[in-house]
Amino acid sequence: MVLQRLARRGLLLLAAAGLLTGALVTSAQAAQATQATQATQANAGPSVNPDHIKVLSAVLQNMHDNYANFAHFTPGPQDIFDYNIGNLWRNGIDGTGTTVAVIEGWDDPGIAAFIHTRDLRYGLPDPDIETIFPSGPLPAQCPPGMVVLGSYGSCDAWVGELRLDVFTVHLIAPYAKIVISATPADSEITDDAASNVAPPEMMHALEYIAANHIANAISISDGTGEITYSEGKPQIHANDPGPLAAAAAGIPVLNATGDCGVVQNLAVANAQCGDTSAGPDTATWDDNPWVTAVGGTVPNVSTTDGSKLGPDPLWHRGIFGEGAGFSSVYPRPAYQNGVAHITGSPWRSVPDITMDSQSGTSESAPMTAGVLALATQLNGGRNLGPINPVLYDVLGPLGQRAGISDVVSGNNSVIDPNTGNVLVQGFTAGPGFDVASGWGTIDASKFVPALVAATQRFGQEQEVRDQASHELSQLEHSVRLSSGNIPPGGTATVTSTGFLPGHPVKLAIDGTAIATLTAASDGTISYPLYPAALGLAPGQHALTLQSMLITTEANFHTR
Repeated sequence: MVLQRLARRGLLLLAAAGLLTGALVTSAQAAQATQATQATQANAGPSVNPDHIKVLSAVLQNMHDNYANFAHFTPGPQDIFDYNIGNLWRNGIDGTGTTVAVIEGWDDPGIAAFIHTRDLRYGLPDPDIETIFPSGPLPAQCPPGMVVLGSYGSCDAWVGELRLDVFTVHLIAPYAKIVISATPADSEITDDAASNVAPPEMMHALEYIAANHIANAISISDGTGEITYSEGKPQIHANDPGPLAAAAAGIPVLNATGDCGVVQNLAVANAQCGDTSAGPDTATWDDNPWVTAVGGTVPNVSTTDGSKLGPDPLWHRGIFGEGAGFSSVYPRPAYQNGVAHITGSPWRSVPDITMDSQSGTSESAPMTAGVLALATQLNGGRNLGPINPVLYDVLGPLGQRAGISDVVSGNNSVIDPNTGNVLVQGFTAGPGFDVASGWGTIDASKFVPALVAATQRFGQEQEVRDQASHELSQLEHSVRLSSGNIPPGGTATVTSTGFLPGHPVKLAIDGTAIATLTAASDGTISYPLYPAALGLAPGQHALTLQSMLITTEANFHTR
Protein backbone atom coordinates (compact mmCIF):
# COMPACT_ATOMS: atom_id res chain seq x y z
CA MET A 1 0.00 0.00 0.00
CA VAL A 2 1.42 3.36 -0.96
CA LEU A 3 -0.01 6.85 -1.04
CA GLN A 4 0.14 8.76 -4.29
CA ARG A 5 2.31 11.86 -4.33
CA LEU A 6 0.24 15.00 -4.65
CA ALA A 7 2.37 16.79 -7.21
CA ARG A 8 5.99 17.13 -8.17
CA ARG A 9 8.00 17.84 -5.05
CA GLY A 10 9.66 21.00 -6.34
CA LEU A 11 6.40 22.65 -7.34
CA LEU A 12 4.83 21.89 -3.98
CA LEU A 13 7.73 23.37 -2.08
CA LEU A 14 7.86 26.44 -4.28
CA ALA A 15 4.15 27.08 -3.84
CA ALA A 16 4.31 26.37 -0.13
CA ALA A 17 7.24 28.70 0.40
CA GLY A 18 5.20 31.53 -1.07
CA LEU A 19 2.17 30.61 1.01
CA LEU A 20 3.72 29.98 4.37
CA THR A 21 5.85 33.06 4.85
CA GLY A 22 4.68 36.05 6.85
CA ALA A 23 1.41 36.04 8.73
CA LEU A 24 0.55 32.37 8.25
CA VAL A 25 3.39 31.18 10.42
CA THR A 26 2.89 33.74 13.17
CA SER A 27 0.79 32.35 15.99
CA ALA A 28 -0.28 35.81 17.14
CA GLN A 29 -2.03 36.16 13.78
CA ALA A 30 -3.60 32.70 13.63
CA ALA A 31 -7.03 34.17 12.95
CA GLN A 32 -5.58 36.21 10.09
CA ALA A 33 -4.29 33.01 8.55
CA THR A 34 -7.82 31.72 8.22
CA GLN A 35 -9.10 35.07 6.97
CA ALA A 36 -6.45 35.08 4.25
CA THR A 37 -7.57 31.66 3.12
CA GLN A 38 -11.21 32.73 3.20
CA ALA A 39 -10.43 35.41 0.66
CA THR A 40 -10.13 32.65 -1.93
CA GLN A 41 -12.24 29.91 -0.36
CA ALA A 42 -15.78 30.04 1.00
CA ASN A 43 -14.84 28.21 4.18
CA ALA A 44 -15.99 28.93 7.71
CA GLY A 45 -13.31 30.13 10.09
CA PRO A 46 -12.54 28.82 13.56
CA SER A 47 -15.01 29.06 16.39
CA VAL A 48 -13.40 31.35 19.00
CA ASN A 49 -14.85 31.92 22.48
CA PRO A 50 -13.62 35.07 24.33
CA ASP A 51 -14.47 33.49 27.70
CA HIS A 52 -12.15 30.60 26.89
CA ILE A 53 -9.35 33.04 26.15
CA LYS A 54 -9.79 34.60 29.59
CA VAL A 55 -9.73 31.22 31.32
CA LEU A 56 -6.67 29.96 29.46
CA SER A 57 -4.81 33.26 29.83
CA ALA A 58 -5.19 32.80 33.59
CA VAL A 59 -3.94 29.22 33.24
CA LEU A 60 -0.86 30.41 31.40
CA GLN A 61 -0.19 33.03 34.06
CA ASN A 62 -0.52 30.39 36.78
CA MET A 63 1.84 28.06 34.93
CA HIS A 64 4.35 30.88 34.55
CA ASP A 65 4.14 32.20 38.12
CA ASN A 66 4.34 28.73 39.69
CA TYR A 67 6.52 27.04 37.12
CA ALA A 68 9.15 25.89 39.64
CA ASN A 69 6.44 23.82 41.34
CA PHE A 70 5.14 22.43 38.05
CA ALA A 71 8.42 21.92 36.19
CA HIS A 72 8.67 18.16 36.62
CA PHE A 73 5.09 17.24 35.79
CA THR A 74 4.81 15.38 32.50
CA PRO A 75 2.63 16.02 30.69
CA GLY A 76 2.57 19.52 32.12
CA PRO A 77 3.47 23.18 31.68
CA GLN A 78 6.85 22.25 30.20
CA ASP A 79 4.96 20.99 27.15
CA ILE A 80 2.82 24.10 26.90
CA PHE A 81 5.94 26.27 26.87
CA ASP A 82 8.16 23.99 24.78
CA TYR A 83 5.60 23.70 21.97
CA ASN A 84 4.35 27.31 22.16
CA ILE A 85 0.79 26.18 22.82
CA GLY A 86 0.00 29.35 24.74
CA ASN A 87 0.24 31.56 21.68
CA LEU A 88 -2.63 29.59 20.14
CA TRP A 89 -4.72 29.68 23.32
CA ARG A 90 -4.42 33.46 23.49
CA ASN A 91 -5.95 33.62 20.03
CA GLY A 92 -8.85 31.36 20.97
CA ILE A 93 -7.43 28.20 19.39
CA ASP A 94 -8.13 25.74 22.22
CA GLY A 95 -9.92 22.74 20.64
CA THR A 96 -13.40 24.26 20.73
CA GLY A 97 -15.81 22.34 18.53
CA THR A 98 -13.45 19.39 17.98
CA THR A 99 -13.34 15.80 19.24
CA VAL A 100 -10.38 13.51 19.86
CA ALA A 101 -10.85 9.76 20.32
CA VAL A 102 -8.41 7.70 22.38
CA ILE A 103 -8.40 3.95 21.77
CA GLU A 104 -8.24 1.93 24.99
CA GLY A 105 -8.44 -1.72 26.02
CA TRP A 106 -10.71 -1.14 29.01
CA ASP A 107 -12.74 1.54 30.78
CA ASP A 108 -12.11 3.75 33.81
CA PRO A 109 -15.27 4.95 35.59
CA GLY A 110 -13.12 7.30 37.68
CA ILE A 111 -11.58 9.17 34.75
CA ALA A 112 -13.58 12.41 35.23
CA ALA A 113 -12.56 12.70 38.88
CA PHE A 114 -8.94 11.99 38.01
CA ILE A 115 -8.84 14.73 35.38
CA HIS A 116 -10.64 17.17 37.69
CA THR A 117 -7.87 17.02 40.28
CA ARG A 118 -5.30 17.85 37.58
CA ASP A 119 -7.44 20.65 36.24
CA LEU A 120 -7.61 22.26 39.69
CA ARG A 121 -3.81 22.36 39.79
CA TYR A 122 -3.62 24.65 36.77
CA GLY A 123 -7.08 26.19 36.62
CA LEU A 124 -8.04 24.25 33.48
CA PRO A 125 -11.70 23.66 32.62
CA ASP A 126 -13.01 20.14 33.07
CA PRO A 127 -13.35 18.35 29.73
CA ASP A 128 -16.39 16.83 28.09
CA ILE A 129 -15.64 13.08 28.21
CA GLU A 130 -17.72 10.33 26.64
CA THR A 131 -17.04 6.59 26.61
CA ILE A 132 -18.16 4.40 23.72
CA PHE A 133 -18.07 0.62 23.30
CA PRO A 134 -17.73 -0.19 19.57
CA SER A 135 -17.51 -3.95 20.22
CA GLY A 136 -20.44 -3.97 22.61
CA PRO A 137 -20.60 -3.80 26.43
CA LEU A 138 -17.50 -4.79 28.33
CA PRO A 139 -17.54 -8.35 29.70
CA ALA A 140 -18.15 -8.79 33.42
CA GLN A 141 -14.59 -9.96 33.89
CA CYS A 142 -11.33 -9.01 32.19
CA PRO A 143 -10.59 -11.56 29.41
CA PRO A 144 -8.05 -14.17 30.62
CA GLY A 145 -5.70 -13.39 27.76
CA MET A 146 -5.46 -9.81 29.02
CA VAL A 147 -5.20 -10.74 32.69
CA VAL A 148 -1.99 -12.71 32.15
CA LEU A 149 -0.32 -9.64 30.64
CA GLY A 150 -0.03 -8.08 34.09
CA SER A 151 1.31 -4.55 34.18
CA TYR A 152 1.83 -4.60 30.41
CA GLY A 153 -1.67 -5.08 29.04
CA SER A 154 -4.19 -6.25 31.62
CA CYS A 155 -7.45 -4.40 32.17
CA ASP A 156 -6.08 -2.87 35.37
CA ALA A 157 -3.01 -1.65 33.48
CA TRP A 158 -5.26 0.07 30.96
CA VAL A 159 -6.54 2.41 33.66
CA GLY A 160 -3.15 4.11 33.90
CA GLU A 161 -2.84 4.24 30.12
CA LEU A 162 -6.30 5.70 29.69
CA ARG A 163 -5.67 8.41 32.27
CA LEU A 164 -2.42 9.43 30.60
CA ASP A 165 -4.05 9.55 27.17
CA VAL A 166 -7.05 11.59 28.25
CA PHE A 167 -5.14 14.13 30.31
CA THR A 168 -2.48 14.59 27.62
CA VAL A 169 -5.08 15.44 24.98
CA HIS A 170 -6.90 17.68 27.43
CA LEU A 171 -3.77 19.58 28.44
CA ILE A 172 -3.04 20.57 24.84
CA ALA A 173 -6.63 21.14 23.68
CA PRO A 174 -8.56 22.02 26.87
CA TYR A 175 -11.92 22.63 25.18
CA ALA A 176 -11.87 19.61 22.87
CA LYS A 177 -14.31 16.82 23.58
CA ILE A 178 -12.60 13.50 24.37
CA VAL A 179 -14.14 10.17 23.40
CA ILE A 180 -12.80 7.04 25.09
CA SER A 181 -13.22 3.97 22.92
CA ALA A 182 -13.16 0.91 25.20
CA THR A 183 -12.57 -2.30 23.27
CA PRO A 184 -11.27 -5.37 25.12
CA ALA A 185 -9.70 -8.35 23.39
CA ASP A 186 -11.15 -11.77 22.54
CA SER A 187 -14.71 -10.66 21.81
CA GLU A 188 -14.90 -13.31 19.06
CA ILE A 189 -12.27 -15.96 19.81
CA THR A 190 -9.44 -16.57 22.26
CA ASP A 191 -6.68 -15.00 20.22
CA ASP A 192 -2.89 -14.94 20.35
CA ALA A 193 -0.86 -12.81 22.77
CA ALA A 194 -0.27 -10.00 20.25
CA SER A 195 -4.00 -9.68 19.66
CA ASN A 196 -4.58 -9.43 23.39
CA VAL A 197 -2.11 -6.56 23.69
CA ALA A 198 -3.30 -4.89 20.50
CA PRO A 199 -6.77 -6.32 19.84
CA PRO A 200 -8.27 -6.21 16.34
CA GLU A 201 -11.27 -4.81 18.18
CA MET A 202 -9.29 -1.56 18.34
CA MET A 203 -9.08 -1.46 14.56
CA HIS A 204 -12.81 -2.11 14.45
CA ALA A 205 -13.14 0.95 16.69
CA LEU A 206 -11.47 3.06 13.99
CA GLU A 207 -14.08 1.86 11.51
CA TYR A 208 -16.89 2.60 13.96
CA ILE A 209 -15.59 6.08 14.71
CA ALA A 210 -15.16 6.83 11.01
CA ALA A 211 -18.60 5.51 10.02
CA ASN A 212 -20.33 7.54 12.71
CA HIS A 213 -18.21 10.71 12.32
CA ILE A 214 -17.35 10.63 16.02
CA ALA A 215 -13.89 12.24 16.08
CA ASN A 216 -11.58 14.61 14.20
CA ALA A 217 -8.41 12.84 15.35
CA ILE A 218 -7.65 9.43 16.84
CA SER A 219 -4.80 8.49 19.18
CA ILE A 220 -3.53 4.96 19.79
CA SER A 221 -0.81 4.17 22.31
CA ASP A 222 0.42 0.73 21.31
CA GLY A 223 3.88 -0.56 20.49
CA THR A 224 3.20 -4.22 19.72
CA GLY A 225 5.97 -5.33 17.38
CA GLU A 226 5.47 -6.84 13.95
CA ILE A 227 7.32 -10.04 14.84
CA THR A 228 4.94 -10.86 17.70
CA TYR A 229 1.94 -11.80 15.55
CA SER A 230 1.67 -15.59 15.32
CA GLU A 231 0.29 -15.58 11.75
CA GLY A 232 2.59 -12.82 10.50
CA LYS A 233 1.73 -10.61 7.55
CA PRO A 234 -1.78 -11.97 6.84
CA GLN A 235 -2.78 -11.25 10.42
CA ILE A 236 -1.27 -7.77 10.33
CA HIS A 237 -2.77 -6.82 6.98
CA ALA A 238 -6.20 -8.06 8.11
CA ASN A 239 -6.21 -4.99 10.37
CA ASP A 240 -5.66 -2.57 7.47
CA PRO A 241 -9.37 -1.70 7.01
CA GLY A 242 -9.28 0.25 10.29
CA PRO A 243 -6.69 2.87 9.23
CA LEU A 244 -8.14 2.90 5.72
CA ALA A 245 -11.63 3.71 7.01
CA ALA A 246 -10.26 6.54 9.15
CA ALA A 247 -8.23 7.89 6.24
CA ALA A 248 -11.23 7.77 3.92
CA ALA A 249 -13.13 9.85 6.49
CA GLY A 250 -10.27 12.34 6.72
CA ILE A 251 -9.48 11.45 10.33
CA PRO A 252 -5.76 11.53 11.16
CA VAL A 253 -4.63 8.56 13.25
CA LEU A 254 -1.63 9.00 15.56
CA ASN A 255 0.15 5.95 16.92
CA ALA A 256 3.02 5.70 19.41
CA THR A 257 6.24 4.03 18.23
CA GLY A 258 6.99 2.08 21.42
CA ASP A 259 9.17 2.51 24.49
CA CYS A 260 11.95 -0.07 24.17
CA GLY A 261 14.21 1.70 21.70
CA VAL A 262 15.11 -0.08 18.49
CA VAL A 263 13.59 -3.32 19.79
CA GLN A 264 9.98 -3.96 20.79
CA ASN A 265 8.30 -5.52 23.77
CA LEU A 266 7.22 -9.09 23.14
CA ALA A 267 3.51 -9.70 23.42
CA VAL A 268 4.09 -12.38 26.08
CA ALA A 269 5.89 -9.95 28.38
CA ASN A 270 4.15 -8.82 31.56
CA ALA A 271 6.11 -5.60 32.02
CA GLN A 272 7.07 -2.81 29.65
CA CYS A 273 10.42 -3.65 28.02
CA GLY A 274 10.77 -6.60 30.39
CA ASP A 275 11.01 -9.10 27.53
CA THR A 276 11.92 -7.74 24.12
CA SER A 277 12.78 -8.87 20.62
CA ALA A 278 16.38 -9.94 20.13
CA GLY A 279 16.86 -7.57 17.21
CA PRO A 280 15.31 -4.47 15.66
CA ASP A 281 11.54 -4.37 15.39
CA THR A 282 8.91 -1.67 14.95
CA ALA A 283 5.39 -1.14 16.26
CA THR A 284 2.85 -2.69 13.93
CA TRP A 285 0.07 -0.15 13.81
CA ASP A 286 2.31 2.89 13.50
CA ASP A 287 3.99 1.22 10.52
CA ASN A 288 0.78 1.39 8.52
CA PRO A 289 1.37 4.17 5.93
CA TRP A 290 -2.06 5.68 6.63
CA VAL A 291 -1.04 6.30 10.24
CA THR A 292 1.23 9.06 11.56
CA ALA A 293 3.91 7.43 13.72
CA VAL A 294 4.86 9.55 16.73
CA GLY A 295 8.20 8.96 18.42
CA GLY A 296 9.62 10.51 21.55
CA THR A 297 11.66 13.51 22.62
CA VAL A 298 12.18 15.47 25.85
CA PRO A 299 11.29 19.17 26.17
CA ASN A 300 14.53 21.14 26.49
CA VAL A 301 13.30 23.93 28.73
CA SER A 302 14.46 25.64 31.89
CA THR A 303 13.30 24.13 35.18
CA THR A 304 12.85 27.61 36.61
CA ASP A 305 10.75 29.43 34.04
CA GLY A 306 10.12 27.01 31.14
CA SER A 307 12.11 29.04 28.63
CA LYS A 308 13.53 27.17 25.65
CA LEU A 309 17.17 26.11 26.11
CA GLY A 310 17.78 24.51 22.71
CA PRO A 311 16.65 21.68 20.44
CA ASP A 312 14.78 18.84 22.12
CA PRO A 313 16.79 15.57 22.33
CA LEU A 314 15.42 12.09 21.76
CA TRP A 315 13.87 10.40 24.79
CA HIS A 316 16.19 7.65 26.07
CA ARG A 317 16.29 6.69 29.73
CA GLY A 318 17.94 3.45 30.83
CA ILE A 319 16.28 0.50 29.10
CA PHE A 320 13.55 2.79 27.76
CA GLY A 321 13.69 4.79 24.56
CA GLU A 322 11.50 5.81 21.66
CA GLY A 323 10.86 3.30 18.90
CA ALA A 324 12.39 4.04 15.49
CA GLY A 325 13.36 1.95 12.51
CA PHE A 326 11.93 0.15 9.50
CA SER A 327 8.85 -1.97 8.99
CA SER A 328 9.30 -5.45 7.60
CA VAL A 329 5.67 -5.59 6.48
CA TYR A 330 4.84 -2.24 4.85
CA PRO A 331 6.90 -0.98 1.87
CA ARG A 332 8.07 2.61 1.75
CA PRO A 333 5.04 4.78 0.94
CA ALA A 334 5.33 7.24 -1.93
CA TYR A 335 5.34 10.23 0.42
CA GLN A 336 8.66 8.96 1.83
CA ASN A 337 10.35 8.70 -1.56
CA GLY A 338 11.76 12.17 -1.08
CA VAL A 339 13.73 10.98 1.96
CA ALA A 340 14.70 7.60 0.53
CA HIS A 341 18.27 8.80 0.04
CA ILE A 342 18.39 9.35 3.80
CA THR A 343 16.65 6.18 4.97
CA GLY A 344 18.35 3.99 2.37
CA SER A 345 15.53 1.48 2.74
CA PRO A 346 12.64 0.24 0.58
CA TRP A 347 10.52 -0.10 3.74
CA ARG A 348 8.33 2.27 5.74
CA SER A 349 10.41 4.36 8.13
CA VAL A 350 9.09 5.44 11.54
CA PRO A 351 8.60 7.83 13.29
CA ASP A 352 7.24 10.63 11.17
CA ILE A 353 7.42 13.18 14.00
CA THR A 354 8.18 13.26 17.74
CA MET A 355 6.73 14.76 20.91
CA ASP A 356 7.27 14.54 24.68
CA SER A 357 7.65 10.90 25.76
CA GLN A 358 8.90 11.15 29.32
CA SER A 359 5.91 9.01 30.26
CA GLY A 360 6.56 6.83 27.22
CA THR A 361 5.44 7.33 23.64
CA SER A 362 1.97 6.72 25.05
CA GLU A 363 2.27 10.40 25.90
CA SER A 364 3.51 11.57 22.52
CA ALA A 365 0.66 10.20 20.40
CA PRO A 366 -2.24 11.82 22.33
CA MET A 367 -0.18 15.01 22.61
CA THR A 368 0.02 15.18 18.83
CA ALA A 369 -3.70 14.40 18.61
CA GLY A 370 -4.32 17.41 20.85
CA VAL A 371 -2.28 19.59 18.51
CA LEU A 372 -4.35 18.33 15.57
CA ALA A 373 -7.51 19.24 17.48
CA LEU A 374 -6.21 22.80 17.59
CA ALA A 375 -5.52 22.65 13.86
CA THR A 376 -8.98 21.24 13.18
CA GLN A 377 -10.56 24.16 15.03
CA LEU A 378 -8.50 26.61 12.98
CA ASN A 379 -9.68 24.75 9.89
CA GLY A 380 -13.28 25.53 10.77
CA GLY A 381 -13.91 22.09 12.26
CA ARG A 382 -13.06 20.22 9.07
CA ASN A 383 -10.90 17.11 9.26
CA LEU A 384 -7.28 17.45 8.17
CA GLY A 385 -6.09 13.92 7.65
CA PRO A 386 -4.26 11.89 6.85
CA ILE A 387 -1.45 14.40 7.34
CA ASN A 388 1.61 12.41 6.23
CA PRO A 389 1.67 13.56 2.59
CA VAL A 390 1.56 17.26 3.47
CA LEU A 391 4.04 16.67 6.30
CA TYR A 392 6.57 15.12 3.94
CA ASP A 393 5.89 17.20 0.84
CA VAL A 394 5.47 20.64 2.39
CA LEU A 395 5.90 21.17 6.11
CA GLY A 396 8.93 19.01 6.81
CA PRO A 397 11.12 20.45 4.06
CA LEU A 398 10.13 24.00 5.08
CA GLY A 399 11.43 23.29 8.57
CA GLN A 400 11.11 26.03 11.18
CA ARG A 401 9.09 28.29 8.87
CA ALA A 402 6.34 25.69 9.08
CA GLY A 403 6.81 24.99 12.77
CA ILE A 404 9.06 21.94 12.41
CA SER A 405 11.71 22.00 15.14
CA ASP A 406 14.70 19.86 14.28
CA VAL A 407 15.87 17.14 16.66
CA VAL A 408 19.64 16.76 16.31
CA SER A 409 20.78 14.63 19.24
CA GLY A 410 20.09 11.28 20.86
CA ASN A 411 19.64 7.68 19.72
CA ASN A 412 17.42 4.70 20.38
CA SER A 413 20.09 1.99 20.67
CA VAL A 414 19.66 -0.68 23.32
CA ILE A 415 22.43 -0.17 25.86
CA ASP A 416 23.56 -2.44 28.69
CA PRO A 417 22.80 -0.37 31.82
CA ASN A 418 25.71 -1.95 33.67
CA THR A 419 28.49 -1.62 31.10
CA GLY A 420 27.20 1.05 28.73
CA ASN A 421 27.87 -1.27 25.80
CA VAL A 422 25.52 -1.14 22.83
CA LEU A 423 23.55 -4.39 22.68
CA VAL A 424 21.39 -3.57 19.65
CA GLN A 425 22.41 -0.71 17.38
CA GLY A 426 19.67 1.82 16.85
CA PHE A 427 19.36 5.12 15.00
CA THR A 428 20.82 8.53 15.80
CA ALA A 429 19.22 11.93 15.31
CA GLY A 430 20.97 14.55 13.23
CA PRO A 431 20.22 17.71 11.23
CA GLY A 432 17.13 17.51 9.02
CA PHE A 433 15.04 14.41 8.47
CA ASP A 434 16.44 11.24 10.02
CA VAL A 435 15.15 7.78 10.87
CA ALA A 436 15.50 8.38 14.60
CA SER A 437 13.23 11.44 14.85
CA GLY A 438 11.50 11.74 11.48
CA TRP A 439 11.08 15.44 10.78
CA GLY A 440 11.66 16.32 14.44
CA THR A 441 9.17 17.91 16.81
CA ILE A 442 6.99 21.02 16.52
CA ASP A 443 6.42 24.65 17.40
CA ALA A 444 2.63 24.45 17.48
CA SER A 445 2.17 28.22 17.11
CA LYS A 446 3.60 27.90 13.60
CA PHE A 447 2.83 24.26 12.80
CA VAL A 448 -0.93 24.53 13.37
CA PRO A 449 -1.59 27.44 10.96
CA ALA A 450 0.96 26.08 8.49
CA LEU A 451 -0.73 22.66 8.41
CA VAL A 452 -4.13 24.27 7.89
CA ALA A 453 -2.89 26.64 5.21
CA ALA A 454 -1.03 23.95 3.28
CA THR A 455 -3.98 21.57 3.47
CA GLN A 456 -6.41 24.20 2.23
CA ARG A 457 -4.07 25.41 -0.49
CA PHE A 458 -3.39 22.02 -2.04
CA GLY A 459 -6.58 20.16 -1.12
CA GLN A 460 -4.38 17.19 -0.32
CA GLU A 461 -6.81 15.68 2.15
CA GLN A 462 -9.44 15.01 -0.52
CA GLU A 463 -7.01 13.27 -2.85
CA VAL A 464 -5.66 11.16 -0.01
CA ARG A 465 -9.18 10.32 1.18
CA ASP A 466 -10.18 9.29 -2.31
CA GLN A 467 -7.22 6.95 -2.55
CA ALA A 468 -8.00 5.42 0.84
CA SER A 469 -11.61 4.92 -0.25
CA HIS A 470 -10.42 3.23 -3.42
CA GLU A 471 -8.11 0.84 -1.56
CA LEU A 472 -10.82 0.04 0.98
CA SER A 473 -13.30 -0.61 -1.83
CA GLN A 474 -10.87 -3.05 -3.41
CA LEU A 475 -10.76 -5.00 -0.16
CA GLU A 476 -14.55 -4.94 0.05
CA HIS A 477 -14.83 -6.49 -3.40
CA SER A 478 -12.21 -9.20 -3.07
CA VAL A 479 -14.69 -12.09 -3.30
CA ARG A 480 -14.04 -14.40 -6.23
CA LEU A 481 -16.33 -17.05 -7.68
CA SER A 482 -15.00 -19.71 -10.00
CA SER A 483 -18.10 -19.00 -12.08
CA GLY A 484 -20.25 -15.91 -11.91
CA ASN A 485 -22.93 -17.46 -14.11
CA ILE A 486 -23.89 -20.82 -12.61
CA PRO A 487 -25.93 -23.22 -14.82
CA PRO A 488 -28.79 -25.39 -13.50
CA GLY A 489 -27.34 -28.02 -11.17
CA GLY A 490 -23.94 -26.36 -11.38
CA THR A 491 -21.57 -25.29 -8.63
CA ALA A 492 -19.04 -22.56 -7.99
CA THR A 493 -16.24 -22.11 -5.48
CA VAL A 494 -16.27 -18.94 -3.41
CA THR A 495 -12.88 -17.61 -2.29
CA SER A 496 -11.75 -14.45 -0.59
CA THR A 497 -8.87 -13.17 1.50
CA GLY A 498 -7.90 -10.47 3.98
CA PHE A 499 -9.68 -11.88 7.04
CA LEU A 500 -8.32 -12.30 10.55
CA PRO A 501 -6.80 -15.81 10.74
CA GLY A 502 -8.85 -18.14 12.90
CA HIS A 503 -11.74 -15.70 13.19
CA PRO A 504 -15.32 -16.35 12.03
CA VAL A 505 -16.58 -15.16 8.65
CA LYS A 506 -20.34 -15.19 8.07
CA LEU A 507 -21.51 -16.03 4.56
CA ALA A 508 -24.91 -14.76 3.45
CA ILE A 509 -26.78 -14.75 0.15
CA ASP A 510 -29.41 -12.11 -0.49
CA GLY A 511 -29.23 -11.23 3.20
CA THR A 512 -29.91 -14.77 4.43
CA ALA A 513 -27.23 -16.43 6.56
CA ILE A 514 -25.86 -19.55 4.90
CA ALA A 515 -22.80 -20.59 6.89
CA THR A 516 -20.17 -19.42 9.35
CA LEU A 517 -16.67 -20.13 8.09
CA THR A 518 -13.29 -19.87 9.79
CA ALA A 519 -10.51 -17.97 8.09
CA ALA A 520 -7.37 -20.01 7.44
CA SER A 521 -3.94 -19.06 8.80
CA ASP A 522 -3.30 -17.02 5.66
CA GLY A 523 -6.57 -15.10 6.08
CA THR A 524 -8.40 -16.87 3.25
CA ILE A 525 -11.74 -18.68 3.08
CA SER A 526 -13.11 -21.12 0.55
CA TYR A 527 -16.69 -22.37 0.21
CA PRO A 528 -18.41 -24.69 -2.33
CA LEU A 529 -21.59 -22.98 -3.50
CA TYR A 530 -24.49 -25.22 -4.60
CA PRO A 531 -27.37 -22.96 -5.69
CA ALA A 532 -29.82 -25.85 -6.15
CA ALA A 533 -29.18 -27.20 -2.64
CA LEU A 534 -29.77 -23.73 -1.26
CA GLY A 535 -33.01 -23.36 -3.20
CA LEU A 536 -31.84 -20.29 -5.07
CA ALA A 537 -34.17 -19.16 -7.82
CA PRO A 538 -32.74 -18.31 -11.26
CA GLY A 539 -31.53 -14.75 -11.48
CA GLN A 540 -29.11 -12.30 -9.86
CA HIS A 541 -27.94 -12.87 -6.28
CA ALA A 542 -25.78 -10.92 -3.82
CA LEU A 543 -23.18 -12.76 -1.75
CA THR A 544 -21.52 -11.23 1.33
CA LEU A 545 -18.75 -12.38 3.63
CA GLN A 546 -18.92 -10.51 6.93
CA SER A 547 -16.11 -10.44 9.50
CA MET A 548 -15.11 -8.16 12.35
CA LEU A 549 -13.02 -5.84 10.19
CA ILE A 550 -14.20 -6.27 6.62
CA THR A 551 -17.35 -7.22 4.72
CA THR A 552 -16.71 -8.31 1.17
CA GLU A 553 -19.37 -8.73 -1.47
CA ALA A 554 -19.96 -9.98 -4.99
CA ASN A 555 -22.85 -10.70 -7.32
CA PHE A 556 -23.49 -13.91 -9.24
CA HIS A 557 -26.18 -15.25 -11.56
CA THR A 558 -27.97 -18.58 -11.55
CA ARG A 559 -29.80 -20.02 -14.51
